[in-house]
Amino acid sequence: MLSGIDSGVIILYFIMVTAVGLYVSKKASGSINDYFLGGRHIPWYILGISGMATFIDMSGTMLQVSFFYILGVKGYWVAWRGAICLFLAFFMIFMAKWLNRSEVMTNAEWIEFRFGKGKQAKIARILSAISVLMMAIPIVSYFFVGSGKFLSIYLPFPPEISALVFFLIVMVYTVAAGFYGVVYTDLFQSMLILGIIFFITVKAMMVGTPEYFSKFTTPEWRTILPSSWKIDMPSGYENMRFLGMLIIFWIISNVFQGFAVPLDGWTSQRYYAAKDERESSLVAFQWITLFSFRFLLMMGLGVLALGIAGKITEPEMALPAVIEYYVPVGIKGFLLAALIAAAMSSVDSIINSSAAYFVKDIYHAFINPEADNKHLLKVSYITTLVIFIAGIAIGWVLPNINSIWAWIIMGLITGMMPPNILKWFWWRFNGLGYAFGMGFGLAGATVAGVLFPNAAEYTTFSFVILVSTIGTVIGTFMGEPTDRKVLVAFYKKTRPFGFWGPVRQQCDPEFVTDIKKENRRDLLLLAPACLWQVLLFWIMTAIVVRKWISFGVSTLTVVVLSWILYKYWYKNLRRV
Repeated sequence: MLSGIDSGVIILYFIMVTAVGLYVSKKASGSINDYFLGGRHIPWYILGISGMATFIDMSGTMLQVSFFYILGVKGYWVAWRGAICLFLAFFMIFMAKWLNRSEVMTNAEWIEFRFGKGKQAKIARILSAISVLMMAIPIVSYFFVGSGKFLSIYLPFPPEISALVFFLIVMVYTVAAGFYGVVYTDLFQSMLILGIIFFITVKAMMVGTPEYFSKFTTPEWRTILPSSWKIDMPSGYENMRFLGMLIIFWIISNVFQGFAVPLDGWTSQRYYAAKDERESSLVAFQWITLFSFRFLLMMGLGVLALGIAGKITEPEMALPAVIEYYVPVGIKGFLLAALIAAAMSSVDSIINSSAAYFVKDIYHAFINPEADNKHLLKVSYITTLVIFIAGIAIGWVLPNINSIWAWIIMGLITGMMPPNILKWFWWRFNGLGYAFGMGFGLAGATVAGVLFPNAAEYTTFSFVILVSTIGTVIGTFMGEPTDRKVLVAFYKKTRPFGFWGPVRQQCDPEFVTDIKKENRRDLLLLAPACLWQVLLFWIMTAIVVRKWISFGVSTLTVVVLSWILYKYWYKNLRRV
């Protein structure tokens, strides 16, 4: 149980964050554009801070810390499973500006921008909206399970009731304030998060001396390369024993996600909300930079957990055990508030953005197209509430956050990759191909999750992506090509690279030359940007475990890559 001081800190935090959310609620009451995009008036640096806060969540931190605790430095490879988020580099170089140029509200609305307003496009739009909701609700349940496990240690309630209390608080300001509430509470919450990251890093480096590591670990714990393809894993993690094979598939998956983004609704929301394409690209840059500090936190917690291994009953409980043993009264309240803040910023963002897909792309587009803004805002409030309830219901019956996360990453997201890659890069790809690809992918992910729940993740990945690809190809050639006028309008506005030959022929040659020059620069910058992000995250990991040679070489490389990005990326961002 918490001390009175720590409890007071947490209660004060809840009051303040709710007050911030309710204070900005009036800004969100003008229209659904305000409710879901902040009226496209929020500065890029605030959107970037909000993105960082959204990606630093309690459940994910608990899970990743468990891998650093079990595997040591090799836990960095497991971060490729979801925590590396390499697609952010793709956003920074070209995807962010492509999205912002569309001037739409959601990825599903973007489908009509790409495929037109015919029957094929409408089916694809509905499936796109459904896929976001299908992804959002399990992820909300993932946060429900993780937050319940964590909070029940400090609250006199079982995990489900503890999580329910937490979700009710988040629900109040998310329903009332929409995207404004999400972003400005994230701004407040990020201050707590960064302060606690600093505290944990300093504590871990004070404790983690060479003598400490030699006492509690073998040399393997501080070695980045796996010693073999197969390793022993504790109960609940058996499907990850072929770590070497999984690393390959995780890296491939990250690259695929980069070309397929956006796959969810909440990541792309901030790029649609930016004022213009330049600010949209800068959102991604700041997002990556601030997000790198998460690796200080996760590695630091893993180091501290070593010293109290006997007190940790299961790997996912390493985080609360560290808090109980190492953090003094008063500071504990701030640390818990920061972790709660991380969870709140993730949950509110996911639910707000996902609600937009039902309101904009299902209800307003097909159920009640004559609805005015006042009516749509009411529907937005109700939809937000329903997503909360659905996520809670699933989380109540699925107790293992690792199993939920594995299905989301290797099943659901994988199934959406093929159609979401082709939509950017192939002119012949059409709405029916997108609909078939999404439908087959979602079906394949569901079948894999139900019939093969304990299969190795690379098996799930291969099965689901194969099923989705088959559906994508079948649908594309069953349907007619997209109207050429729609394709030309899309190409001129978005300016993508890829297989657009027949479309380019209908554009002015000088315009095409200009697009090719921009595309060539972007493709050349992609590899440096990806390496810059990966090394930046590794630097934060290396600091905590005192791998100074690797830290020095990586830092020097990041400096060189930063100069390249400044000269050839930043200085070429267009002001619109």
